[in-house]
Amino acid sequence: MPTLATTTGNVLAGIAFDPTIRGILSVLVGVVVLMGSVYLLLGTNTGARLGFLLAMTGFFGWMAIMGALWWIYGIGMQGQAPEWDVVEYNEGDPAQAVTDDVRDLDFSVLPSDADGIDHETLQDLPDEDPEQFEALADQFEEASDGWELLAPSDAVRNEAEATVSSAVAECTTCSFDFSGASDYVALAAYETGGKEGLPENPNVWDRIVTKVEQTLQLTHPDHYAVLQIQAAREQEAVAGQPPPVPEPDPSEPVINVVMIRDIGDVRFPAAMITIGSTAIFLLLCWVLHQRERLLEENLEHAEDVQAGAS
Repeated sequence: MPTLATTTGNVLAGIAFDPTIRGILSVLVGVVVLMGSVYLLLGTNTGARLGFLLAMTGFFGWMAIMGALWWIYGIGMQGQAPEWDVVEYNEGDPAQAVTDDVRDLDFSVLPSDADGIDHETLQDLPDEDPEQFEALADQFEEASDGWELLAPSDAVRNEAEATVSSAVAECTTCSFDFSGASDYVALAAYETGGKEGLPENPNVWDRIVTKVEQTLQLTHPDHYAVLQIQAAREQEAVAGQPPPVPEPDPSEPVINVVMIRDIGDVRFPAAMITIGSTAIFLLLCWVLHQRERLLEENLEHAEDVQAGAS
């Protein structure tokens, strides 16, 4: 039969290897040792109640400063990060899309072949002839009312592709059946909306003006992205050779995956910490001020009584 010492040892050994319990214990020890030691020093010199008020005032003042730094730089305790949310799957003609902005897409200026848009040329053009791709992107933006053609190396396109790879696998009401990114080929990507960024070849003044304008712009315009995908053609792997590169199947429809940018709330927790801590800090300062006034009034009254008695 296990003894009490053995049972206690087993419990402590289990706690030592549990990262959740370890984290809780670390925080509790830090609070007791750091904050408790400060309160102990204040309490022994000013009294238990006044020491507690002083310790809590300093603590929430520090929390307000720390929260403000978190709020400004977007660090520390963070909320939801920005991400793309799929709102629509449109097959074939974007003019039939439910999202109004998607209907402005005009593919007539893009290179085409017998099957429609020549996506192979469009994919290789940024590396083979960047100037021609930029000219084509400008024509497309003018024809499509602000939609931008994204190069394969664009960060927005890469993030959109990552979102689509997980979204298509989870879609249960779609006409297609993709289990992942290996079942389709990403053809092209486009984006529009959002806050205006820097102009071409910006200088220091352009960066300052853009930063101020974006800060003063309280609302966030809708930011859309469209990723065109097409089912991959079935290919047989050759023994001893690397897996074949996925190729789109021209017999399958092109699917326009429409996404909208969710800006998230990265700074929201820090903002709540700053506002709440500042409010509590000011309240404690007011309590200390009222206590000081009451103490001065009592001391003055005591002096008057002593003077009258003498």
